[in-house]
Amino acid sequence: MTHIVERYYVQLNGNLHMKIKPKASPDEMSSPFFKKNEKFCSDFESYISTKNGKVKGNYNAWSYLVFGKIYSPKNWILKYKKSTFTSTGNLLISSKKQCLLVLAEWETERLVTPNYEFIIRKKTGIDFIKKIINKSIWDFDLSDKYIIEVKNQKPKLISKLTEILKTLFLNGEIYKISHLNNRLKIEMRTEEHHFEIFEKLISEI
Repeated sequence: MTHIVERYYVQLNGNLHMKIKPKASPDEMSSPFFKKNEKFCSDFESYISTKNGKVKGNYNAWSYLVFGKIYSPKNWILKYKKSTFTSTGNLLISSKKQCLLVLAEWETERLVTPNYEFIIRKKTGIDFIKKIINKSIWDFDLSDKYIIEVKNQKPKLISKLTEILKTLFLNGEIYKISHLNNRLKIEMRTEEHHFEIFEKLISEI
């Protein structure tokens, strides 16, 4: 996957052809944080280009918000967002003093019956009580950080998602997965694109 992105990055580098635009002051553009966010957005646009998809969004030294849409063969919508907060407002300080909000979302439509509806999410402090009184809450076998909410038997899709997203579950990057109203939505807390994992997902789901 890296070589695919690099092939398009040659065309997009320097913002000459990028559709994702900088929204920054001249002072911000000299920041290494701006360069890092620019590279992230350029790589994202490069990947979507390999799928003949569409992108939009903007970035600066503090943040980025980008969207992509591809057809492979289902419609997939991708969203990546980052916000950076510092106590001093100075982006040149140590990254250890930064507070980051990062998220990624992958979403697609799946035409299946309502019996396949479920949620996989991180546990909360009161889930052990909910589990006693709510028979729709199940343990998640791969990691004790998560639980499953499903009214009927666990659909096979859960096993497939567990297999494909295993690394993201184990390192805690998965925040929530919902399969409701014929839509599958995967929410993460990550600064990574995870293109290789997404490739496997769209080819097997």
